[in-house]
Amino acid sequence: MSEVLMETQKVMGRLDVLEDALKQLRELLTPVAVPREAGKETEHPYIERVPDILSDEPIIKGTRTPVRAIVEHWKFGDSPEEIARQLSHLRLAQIFDALSYYDDHRDEIEHYIALNRVPVND
Repeated sequence: MSEVLMETQKVMGRLDVLEDALKQLRELLTPVAVPREAGKETEHPYIERVPDILSDEPIIKGTRTPVRAIVEHWKFGDSPEEIARQLSHLRLAQIFDALSYYDDHRDEIEHYIALNRVPVND
């Protein structure tokens, strides 16, 4: 019986060594997160402004997608569902919130659209 106890202790010791090695590997493989400046909240749950992203232009929270991009799709005749298919990283709720933000801040978003308009050579 003491042989079984000794073998069990050896196995437990090896497991402890393996757990420590696994912990060290996890720490090495875990990416170091670069802290992002916190976004400024808006009255819209899916919209934020982050100074380091698009010079503080309103974006969809957690993305780099500007509200103006959704508005431009919509102005070209795309339905919210079609926009969601084309911008598959966004959920329908985010798209509707962007359109709602546009309705509340039309002059601001139109200004960003004008600033980002690509000139057409005739």
